Amino acid sequence: MILQQVLHFIESRDTASLGEIAAAVDASPDAVRSMLATLQRKGLVHRYEAVAGCGSSCTQCAQGEIELYRCGPAPVLSASAASCARAR
Repeated sequence: MILQQVLHFIESRDTASLGEIAAAVDASPDAVRSMLATLQRKGLVHRYEAVAGCGSSCTQCAQGEIELYRCGPAPVLSASAASCARAR
């Protein structure tokens, strides 16, 4: 089943982008996004927001525009972390 392929691909990496997952399972990004939503509802994957780009100062990578996913449910933010995230 393709959902298993998506999950296995993410499990094989620490973090995977929507584009990488789509290429790995030979499906469109929109189709994969729908599959990821199913896996998210089941608590098997979560969308990951990178704090910083690649580490270079060139500003060529648009890290915030890349959809990244990790295995497992989304981490629960502590009260102080949640208020810090809202302040951004």
